[in-house]
Amino acid sequence: MPERLELTKNVQFYKINNDLDDDIISNILNDASSNQEINSEAIIDVYRDVKVTVENIEYQITIKVFPTVKRVFFLNDDSIEDRIYAFIVLIELNDYLVVLSKSCSNFSQILKDKFELIQTQDLSKLLGKNVEFQKMSLRNMTVSDKAVRNRSFEASNLKGTLPTHAVGRSIPSHIKVRDGGNIKSISSTGRLVESSVRESVDDIVDWANYQIQLLETSTQNDFLSLFAKKVQLKEVILNSKPSSLLIDIGQISDGVLSGNLKLKYELERVEFIGIKKKKSKKLINISDRFQSNLIRYLEEVFEINSDLRIVGFENSSKIRVNKSTISLFTQSLLRKVKIEENNKLENLMTYINRKGLFSVTFDDPKFMYFMDSCFEDTSGISEVDSILEMLEPQKNIEKIISEKGTFKSTQESFDQNSMFGFIEQIFESDDYIFCDDLGDEWADHITLNLNDFSINFIHSKHLNKTTNSASKLHDVIGQGIKNLGNMHFSKDQINKKHTSTFTSFYKSSKDSHGNPGVQTEINRIRKEGADFGSDIEYLLKSHKLHRKCILACSFISKSKIKAEFEKIKKGEFVKGHIIQFLWILSSFAHAAKDANVIPLIYCAT
Repeated sequence: MPERLELTKNVQFYKINNDLDDDIISNILNDASSNQEINSEAIIDVYRDVKVTVENIEYQITIKVFPTVKRVFFLNDDSIEDRIYAFIVLIELNDYLVVLSKSCSNFSQILKDKFELIQTQDLSKLLGKNVEFQKMSLRNMTVSDKAVRNRSFEASNLKGTLPTHAVGRSIPSHIKVRDGGNIKSISSTGRLVESSVRESVDDIVDWANYQIQLLETSTQNDFLSLFAKKVQLKEVILNSKPSSLLIDIGQISDGVLSGNLKLKYELERVEFIGIKKKKSKKLINISDRFQSNLIRYLEEVFEINSDLRIVGFENSSKIRVNKSTISLFTQSLLRKVKIEENNKLENLMTYINRKGLFSVTFDDPKFMYFMDSCFEDTSGISEVDSILEMLEPQKNIEKIISEKGTFKSTQESFDQNSMFGFIEQIFESDDYIFCDDLGDEWADHITLNLNDFSINFIHSKHLNKTTNSASKLHDVIGQGIKNLGNMHFSKDQINKKHTSTFTSFYKSSKDSHGNPGVQTEINRIRKEGADFGSDIEYLLKSHKLHRKCILACSFISKSKIKAEFEKIKKGEFVKGHIIQFLWILSSFAHAAKDANVIPLIYCAT
């Protein structure tokens, strides 16, 4: 019967650490075929048959091919279904379990519990030294909601072209390479795919046996060794505690939009039959508004206290540190929201845990837990020094008393003791100064310097006292990162602003009581050269042109930050918000450098 199968090289490798018995194989089959069509028979049903290939490779094989039905999402009729065929193939080869499957019900949990998945870092041993890296998706080691969390790169060969200044804190989640005449890909789910025609089971076994030999004898690819390194959770947890949690809700929202996932809510009802009270549960569809609010809520970053409880939800939610994994436990909304996939329902918390859809950072900033594995930032403490270099103390910034100052209708300039007025004094020698605050803004101020060949975007934030609070830094960092793309504006784009936005006078925003803003006589063109059209063309054409994204933050003290960061370098304890502060600054630095922009932060001494 196995001779009927023609398979592609699309597999997962698991290490068998303990004896593999009939009960485990049976449980895997039961989970995988739980979506089998009711009252149907399997087309192929082979259980642990011993086989030998032409290459004299002995193996045991289990196969089940069965019909299943899937809902047709584009028709509002539950009685209409697609009938397809699913399969699962389990190959026991030496001390490994090789898994191939398609359209089965999910059976990953039992594999996770019983076996050790061979993951990206180890699978990289299967890539030769001369492979061409054509595509990579990277997960940044950050949980900041203001940071770029995922990045993708594509080229004929990324080795030598991909900037490596930040890769020490990036986790490869998908890799595509050309290895001679073959195309291979590796994903964070431990899946290896190699392009090929469909082949027999024996040919797949011979190929898998060769990959196993490479796993056991080869070393990690040199290029991939630059990226974050996988480490054991049990070793990290000895000296470091979890500090913050981010649920990776993006995969769920994408699944909902594509129709592959459906969210429902478990509604509890109480009925009285005579004097007796009866409780019942009913599943209802979630409205679009509720769904949007839920996704927005789950996108937040949650802090973890010393008892491993979620700050703000201490009585209902916590994380559990297991032997080799971390799991999320909650008695809140995540249990009442159900998720439907392949006609199977489970609560959202279980789904998130099973799929590993969350990240955890630690009070030691070089570690991060992601996709059921722990990773270490290989860039080392030099990262701290480079972040401190971004901080540029500004004389008299401590005298600032407000962000924009007060406004009168006859006013023609910003108050000198406001951050806006302070910035205009710093850049008074630049050729052009524009105030772009409010509306479709790129920055609070944009300046152009023809002698220095620079374009500067300045984002200002003021607080009445210096602080290391990460939450206070979030907004200004978010504005800076969001507008990095606008820094590479075209001549037409900046001309449009010059002839529309910048021709008006500044009007302040509403105050905290909802009163309308004040229309002033402050010209948005704060300073202008002789001929903007020719000057901007000259600047954009120059090979000397460079761009700076500047965050002017009166509440940051470099000396205070440096003192805390020096503790990190020495391995001393710092509070959780300092770690978050470091992550946020680091995210800004890397995002700016990826955009070929110089990151700077104006601050107090």
